[in-house]
Amino acid sequence: MEYYTLDPSLISLDRFFQLIRTKRMLPGRVMLREKMEDRFVVLVEAGISNLKDLIRKLGSKQKMESFSSRWNLPYPYLVLLKREAGSYLAKPHPLSNFPGIPFEYTESLRSKGIKNTMDFFQMVQTHEQRSEFTQKTGIPEARLLELYALCDLSRITGVGGTMARFCYEAGIRSVSEFAVAEVKSILQFPEEDLQYCIGYARVIIECEMKSKSS
Repeated sequence: MEYYTLDPSLISLDRFFQLIRTKRMLPGRVMLREKMEDRFVVLVEAGISNLKDLIRKLGSKQKMESFSSRWNLPYPYLVLLKREAGSYLAKPHPLSNFPGIPFEYTESLRSKGIKNTMDFFQMVQTHEQRSEFTQKTGIPEARLLELYALCDLSRITGVGGTMARFCYEAGIRSVSEFAVAEVKSILQFPEEDLQYCIGYARVIIECEMKSKSS
């Protein structure tokens, strides 16, 4: 079974450091590059070794305030660090966000307990599962396969329903295809935005390869 979001323990703190240092950074998060080496040394001293540790230790306002006080790291910096870490975890979206998916399909799936992209991705992965849902809902298996591809693409941070549809129509049907495709020449979106999404897609593939080899 494949999971909608990646396992944050597979992104080491050192890898996270490299990602922050090299990726195109949103203007509001440029602060993350200030005093990076010194601040990440402090994170290591605090017992943080990967993204899962970081998200757990900064899991609430109270935890961040306590961490800031104990380890002498600015609270606003920790807020941004938590947001950046969280951006690597795919967020579920309503299936109705995808253009071209009939309303009756999404409502039929909702009646069977599938409310969003995460539910669908993890419950309708195999041919056997799709055949079962075709029998339960009357939705053709080909349309379920289409919806699975759209849900897969939506795991990439920055890829919403409309962009996933554009990718699908351009022949890009999965995270792995997005990560290696010349999307800049295929999709009519700002190059910086596409490069931002490609970076996330490659991290997803990287983590999935680690998970399969472990």
